[in-house]
Amino acid sequence: MTNTDMKDIAYRGVRDEDQPKFPWRPSLGLLFGGCGWMLAGCAIQGILLPAKISEIAPDNKVSIVALVTTVTMLVSIVAGIVGGALSDRTRSRFGSRTPWIVGYTVVGSIALLVFAFADNLAVVLGAWWIYAAIYNAMLAAGCAWQPDQIAPRWRGTASSMYGVGHQAALQGSQILAAPFVSNVPRGTIVVLVVAAIINSVAVLICREPSNRDVPVEGGSMGFAETFKSFLPPAHAGRDYWLAALARFLWMAPGGIGTYRLYTLTDYMGQSKDDAGYWMGIMATLGMVVAITFCVVSGPISDRFRSVKIPLAVAIFTVGLPCWLPFFMPTPVMYVVYVAASSIGSGVFSSLDQSIMTTVLPNPKTAAKDLAFLNSCGVVGNLAAPLIAAGVINVFGYRGLFPMGFTILTLAAVCVFCIRKVR
Repeated sequence: MTNTDMKDIAYRGVRDEDQPKFPWRPSLGLLFGGCGWMLAGCAIQGILLPAKISEIAPDNKVSIVALVTTVTMLVSIVAGIVGGALSDRTRSRFGSRTPWIVGYTVVGSIALLVFAFADNLAVVLGAWWIYAAIYNAMLAAGCAWQPDQIAPRWRGTASSMYGVGHQAALQGSQILAAPFVSNVPRGTIVVLVVAAIINSVAVLICREPSNRDVPVEGGSMGFAETFKSFLPPAHAGRDYWLAALARFLWMAPGGIGTYRLYTLTDYMGQSKDDAGYWMGIMATLGMVVAITFCVVSGPISDRFRSVKIPLAVAIFTVGLPCWLPFFMPTPVMYVVYVAASSIGSGVFSSLDQSIMTTVLPNPKTAAKDLAFLNSCGVVGNLAAPLIAAGVINVFGYRGLFPMGFTILTLAAVCVFCIRKVR
């Protein structure tokens, strides 16, 4: 692609006629990136951070996790939007996103090493918050590979490939981390090494083209214009904000997973080692089911040009099985619930990015606007332990499951109401 083509695409986005053949390189980059960008963050937040807190402050573990989440939520919102905006304005021989992905991988690894070996709660939390900022900024930059380099006709399949990577990170992080609930330092090192390798593979495969000759949107801006460039798109339209709300609601029941270890030990009567065993089974089975449905959903969506209805149904399919461990609170039924909900989770992971890139208001600010949508999901994910902690305090661990069904049903309604997407 010539420099002239790059300049044109930077302003109008990639059109179908620009890409008659499927763009394998950026799509494979999204596959590996979707895994590498999220792997360590999912492992720490979902398993190793609660395990570390339970070692340092076992009597206050639930309230501390909720408190930590509040700060993490604020850090993540700012980091995601700022990181996306900075990458939008970056010009280099390696493109807009790659320099940030590489830099964040290096700095994030250092932060996780501090987290792994610290025994002081304040140091542990400080290292985690630094990594949370890096993780969300890296995600904002990396996800913009899709609107940058992939035409709308291929976005269902490309989104499916990203979704496979996402599911591999979501479930694979638990497989990697679950055996180390009693040895957090070793588990942290394992996940950060694996994540760094996968990130490197993503960058090498994608080979983001140079954009040094592409003008920066807005050129040199004053303070007011610069500040405005970091804000969410105020006039993005109804569909954009419905997508943002759906993204938040989709992640909000995540406290079910955050407190999975405590649910198994304190509610279902399992030992810590047995809980780790059951969590490993859940993660393995969930990953196989989710990735299977993720692989097939994107190409089918591209074939029939339909995204909205399958995605809304998928979200509801995740919520419905929440009633299984509510009525039968055993580890076996918990495994069945995870397997059943992973069907909808796989479809969601496949089609989510396709919808989010479709509702973006401006290709020139794609990373920032996409980062805001991702940040809504991050906020939902990080608010999830707060919501779950409130539910646990009032209803006990059993109340987590009807909470999940209710919130996910609302998310499905939001997706169904989006008009721009078929």
